[in-house]
Amino acid sequence: MNAMISMSFPQVQAFCAEHNVRMVQAGPNQICPECAKNNVNQNNREHQKRVDQMVRELHFGGAMIPVRHKDSGFRNYQATHEGQSKALANCVNFAKSMIVGHKRNLIMTGKTGTGKTHLSCATARTLLNKGIQVRYITSEDMASEIANAWKKPDDSESSAVYRFTDYDLLILDEYGLHDRHENRLQLVHKVLYSRYDAGKATMIVSNLTLAELQKDLGDRLWSRFQHDGLTVVECNWADQRVGGGV
Repeated sequence: MNAMISMSFPQVQAFCAEHNVRMVQAGPNQICPECAKNNVNQNNREHQKRVDQMVRELHFGGAMIPVRHKDSGFRNYQATHEGQSKALANCVNFAKSMIVGHKRNLIMTGKTGTGKTHLSCATARTLLNKGIQVRYITSEDMASEIANAWKKPDDSESSAVYRFTDYDLLILDEYGLHDRHENRLQLVHKVLYSRYDAGKATMIVSNLTLAELQKDLGDRLWSRFQHDGLTVVECNWADQRVGGGV
């Protein structure tokens, strides 16, 4: 860049005090080629920073993390006993494995109020900060969106399934809670099959026990869910919301 400036504009006798090179005459101004290059680089860096911030905001907005958990992270998860510490470590390791390109699945089960959604959103936020596309949604809401797609002139069931397949990580919360209608559950399973075929990572969060969840998914889905590696997190402790916990 500085060579181009030196060739494009005539040199003058004055030297740049900072870089000790001849300045050039650019219209009414005398400029240093090195200073001009640094200004261009700085402007490029600032532009790239603005672009990166816009992309980050779009990714976070598209993730649809619940407002209550917009600040939920691994650092502010309250691990007061061994079970919670183990659950936290499993989710942290899962996030780290995704960051380096491993595409495992994760199942998190346990009763309400045990911090499952906090941990899932902490995982999402960690990955989003690394530029990995994540989508959080409840099983009921996903089934409803797919079921209602046919009512829209520019949408279809297959398009809706594809949208949920396209994310690097899908976090499917409240599986088995409000999606018990057989047809709705089949729509959820279509997404899970599609994500398996696409080699995408999925996190299922459920109040069901692990045995109940395995039975609900069925042998074929359960087998596929384990194919690329499966992390299981069982949150077997009391409701923390009662005491104002996570």
